[in-house]
Amino acid sequence: MTRSEFLKSSMMLGACVGGVNLAEASLPQENAMKKKPAPPRNRRPYTGVDWAKAIQINTTSHGHCINQKYLDTYLKHRFGFLTISNYYPSAPTYPGKDFRHNQYRVHHDWPVMVKGKRTEGPFDWNEIMKPWAGTLEEKFRKQCPFKLGSKMFPKWPDDLLEAPNAEHHGFLNRDGSGTGSLHMCAPGSAYKSGTFDARDFFKTKTHGYHFGSGEFWGTAIDRMIEGFIYPDGGGVTINHPTWTHLNREFLLELLDYDPRVLGIEVLEAGYNSEDYWDWVLSTGRQCFGVFVPDWSISNEDTFGVNVLVVPERTVHACLKAYRQGNFYGAHRGYGELAFTNIAFDGNELKVQTDKPARFEVKTARGIRMEAKGTEVKWLKKTTEKPRRQDWGTDIFVRVKAYALDSKEVLYTQPIML
Repeated sequence: MTRSEFLKSSMMLGACVGGVNLAEASLPQENAMKKKPAPPRNRRPYTGVDWAKAIQINTTSHGHCINQKYLDTYLKHRFGFLTISNYYPSAPTYPGKDFRHNQYRVHHDWPVMVKGKRTEGPFDWNEIMKPWAGTLEEKFRKQCPFKLGSKMFPKWPDDLLEAPNAEHHGFLNRDGSGTGSLHMCAPGSAYKSGTFDARDFFKTKTHGYHFGSGEFWGTAIDRMIEGFIYPDGGGVTINHPTWTHLNREFLLELLDYDPRVLGIEVLEAGYNSEDYWDWVLSTGRQCFGVFVPDWSISNEDTFGVNVLVVPERTVHACLKAYRQGNFYGAHRGYGELAFTNIAFDGNELKVQTDKPARFEVKTARGIRMEAKGTEVKWLKKTTEKPRRQDWGTDIFVRVKAYALDSKEVLYTQPIML
């Protein structure tokens, strides 16, 4: 399914599924689910990190993986931790070693919005579709009844860390209208939503089965949070804001809903959302940036990677690094350049790399410093007294490092000033 096709399908669905107006259904209230309070997003990432002893682990928060070829590509990019974000349905491909083709087409056990009502599982799709399976287009009719297939990943490495994740979509606004192409991932969450039939090839949507979340986006975020396998690790990410032309005020609303909404995708399949990122940061909000390949696994020059900086090689440590912002972004992720230190003492930011690089130090006032070498230092306070209107206007600082001998580009998380 192409993005344009998905967008058209989402908008056509809008507020109506199977002839039932979702706005008239029992739309969950924002605070209907009880949430435990969470600390705000960490405004000073990397504080307390022992870089001399830390382990750096490649991963991503939004990468589809549907067969062994995809998995081999992630391993080529040195992934040591995987949170596969497949959808249709939006359910974790987890555990990967045992996952089978057609696993969720045969049946699934999570709730689905059916004719506007949240309906508990299990769902036996072969039985559900029996009344109309004979009317399907021939190429889809031939696929019925669904049968459980072979292992999706016959060569799954025994030492590969993994956690549940999925790409969720099909949300509603407060008034019951559809949010269009808003997509969110939730690395570390076992939350499941929707069905396999996003394009209604098997007429499940026609018969009232919502292909996505079908709930108010805030309720969906609550469910993602409720599904975290570690309460202090993982988070929710807002996907591809540039591709979706995400409304900026809506973006702030999503971030303000809960601090476990970590941030946005900055690099995604060739789309660069640094303008969104800097705009949000300039409001004074902490917003972590994540770097992802999405479906674009074959293009090395659009491949985004999150490099987690962890004290030990465990799933829990990896998910805590996401929550704390103790990770950085890499464009390509081949280890052609790496940060070896990122430290801020409240006044001076120091960033170091393992090889010579070209550095850009960026704040709300633009690029404030450029340098070459293996180290850059930037002082929050300068000896020259700034003009009155300049006080406090840096707001945040982040560093971008360009390798001098390859196409690798690195991005620190922002330090809020």
